[in-house]
Amino acid sequence: MQAGTGNDVMTGATPASAPASAPAPAPTPAAAPGGPGGAVRWPVAAAMLLLALLPLVAAPVLPLIDFYNHIGRFQVLATLADNPLFAANYAPAWAVLPNILLDVIAVAALQIVPLAVLPHLLAALILSVLFGGILALNRAITGQARWPALLLALPLLYSWILNWGFAGFLLGLGLGLLGAAWWLGQRGRPVRRLGLALVLAAAIFFCHALAFGLYGILIASLEVGHWWQQRPRKLAVLAGGLAQCAVQAAVPAFLFLQSRTAAAADGVSNADESLARLRAQGLLMDRLAELAVQRVETIIRVAEGPSYPADALWLALLLGLLALAFRRRALLLSPMVAVAAAAAIMLVLVMPPALFGSGYVSDRMPLFLALVLVAGIMPGPGRLPVLLPGLAALAGARLLMVAVQWHGTAADLADFDAVVQALPPGQVVAGLPVRATPHEDMPGRCEMYPPLLLVRHGHATPLFAIRTAQPLALRGRLAAAHDELAARPPGPGARNHSEQLVAAYARAGYPYLLLCQVAADRPLPQTPYPMVAQAGRFRLLRLAPEQ
Repeated sequence: MQAGTGNDVMTGATPASAPASAPAPAPTPAAAPGGPGGAVRWPVAAAMLLLALLPLVAAPVLPLIDFYNHIGRFQVLATLADNPLFAANYAPAWAVLPNILLDVIAVAALQIVPLAVLPHLLAALILSVLFGGILALNRAITGQARWPALLLALPLLYSWILNWGFAGFLLGLGLGLLGAAWWLGQRGRPVRRLGLALVLAAAIFFCHALAFGLYGILIASLEVGHWWQQRPRKLAVLAGGLAQCAVQAAVPAFLFLQSRTAAAADGVSNADESLARLRAQGLLMDRLAELAVQRVETIIRVAEGPSYPADALWLALLLGLLALAFRRRALLLSPMVAVAAAAAIMLVLVMPPALFGSGYVSDRMPLFLALVLVAGIMPGPGRLPVLLPGLAALAGARLLMVAVQWHGTAADLADFDAVVQALPPGQVVAGLPVRATPHEDMPGRCEMYPPLLLVRHGHATPLFAIRTAQPLALRGRLAAAHDELAARPPGPGARNHSEQLVAAYARAGYPYLLLCQVAADRPLPQTPYPMVAQAGRFRLLRLAPEQ
């Protein structure tokens, strides 16, 4: 692959698999009609990204499980000094934390952009960085950013992890891909290479510690992959490259060990304690089977769409098309990513569910594996005329389905606003998705609405305030209610669990409770508490007598 011409704006990098001192390899033959060898130009890539952001434009509320809880925290931190209700129920807890960069960005952004714009703006930023990282790494590995990589990247933007709302992790993952692309592309300039890499490594660490760990695994694996292709192989060269990778970890490792995150109550992972407890209860095999089923779902739904069956069918069609392309050698996987892909596969198989108090860690590994594989895709000598049209059709269909599904939040939002209008101003209020599973499909998802009590209507509501993860603490009436509920939760196996949950919220001291119905076959509970308002899936209960 040779340096690109003025027509190939995204070309021009010598593939990282070539030694820095070696002559450039022979040019790749021009792509045959219908072949995937053509490079993607930057203006075209930008236009494709704008099309990929269509679901964000279509959704008045982004149906991302944890996302608006973070948005609520950003709002509180930005306006605490000027809002007596927030000041009475929240306290800033700024500290050196691995997950703090998005808080800093969002709080600064709220000084110049309206709150109503912030969720979509942050989501667009995260998806843009992730998309750019995929193409940049594909270019660094293969010499040009290729159409198959671009088309495969589009559905991966709307991943199982995005639907979780893990915003800081995804931003860090995108920066990690950009960092890996820089690391490969600057091999012949060691000082400049390491200088910017140190800055990027710090930024990734402050986005999310797990993203930083994956970045380290990625660049170290790419170093090994590059070294393996050299002739002759010199161990000193490999040792030098890995040493430069390790240098990037020095400051983040020191900061992490000094942070509250390193002192999480469960340590690195509580997997050993959980396994011992389940073994003593005779439930170990049942739990392991449940975890295996969940892990398979995270693989099949790595690019999440409307439902499990639809996602399984879409993935089967995609894998069938890719298998045909690889069989006919229309596509190849760069040997550069072999070690990184093997490492990612191991992470998919063995990663525990939680690390340092951060949950659903194993859910994130299939996305990392998919991104590594997509970044390593390159054209082969064979031809498959249906490849690009097929990939475009699958990506386009997925984006359209997501956009239509997300647009459905408009009706829910209108019902939500109508119900919440019945609340007196300045309340402490909680929200409860009734009988929700941890990762509900749309349109049944409810988790984004309780934080909107704060974001859209200015009420105080429980937010993530984990000392080892977020720069926010609860205080006052909200903290007392939160702590009381945590101290005396109802038993999860009770037949009338929803009714008991409502009673627990009342006992904790919440004066109001917003219920959200997840599905028609999971009705809202019958309780003795008066209903203040009801619309669609929402019901507002008064749990305490009016003052």
